[in-house]
Amino acid sequence: MRIAPLSGLVAVVLTLVGFLLFGDTPGYDATGPQVRAFYEDHQGQTGASLYLLVLAAVFFVFFAAHLAHVVRDVPAAGGWLHRVVLGGGLLLAAGFLAGSAFTLALVDLADEPTASGPALQALNALNEDFFIPFVGGMGIMLLGAGLATVRAAVSPLPRWLAWAAVVIGVLIFIPWVGFFAFMAAGLWVAVTSVLLARRPREAIPTEPVTAGHAGG
Repeated sequence: MRIAPLSGLVAVVLTLVGFLLFGDTPGYDATGPQVRAFYEDHQGQTGASLYLLVLAAVFFVFFAAHLAHVVRDVPAAGGWLHRVVLGGGLLLAAGFLAGSAFTLALVDLADEPTASGPALQALNALNEDFFIPFVGGMGIMLLGAGLATVRAAVSPLPRWLAWAAVVIGVLIFIPWVGFFAFMAAGLWVAVTSVLLARRPREAIPTEPVTAGHAGG
């Protein structure tokens, strides 16, 4: 079993644990004192969550790069859809990293008496609604992979998995449905990760031995 494709499974597990550790964070309409109290009381827990999400971003980049490499030579990909896959993975990772930076700022400011309540309230509202980049990145990555493989005669992905990528990728961009589609996308990444890891290695072509080489 190869290790590179399993980076997707690792990224999904890290993301799941990271979000679970966050717990019930203050809503976008929470007051400044409520935001301060929460992050003062959950510094260690929030710090661990941030670390896991930063690691998840790294593994998502590796998975996107591997997935782009896998679909690059698919005839139906048109020679450019693998770039869409990689671009989506990079946007997904950038969203995770930026969101983690906002949360880190909240943790740091919660301990600062000079940080005003309105400032904490505004930063918390931005942090709570900062999901479009990584959700959109996931959708782009799945759409690229699905469109590249769904009609290919010889595909690295099963036909049902390719169609699932297209459907989930579209649903992610539909309001009020995108949250559930994002969770389904995590499952898709985990399943794809395992299937690609179990795929037989491609045979490495060898040069035929010529008479001159044999005699040399």
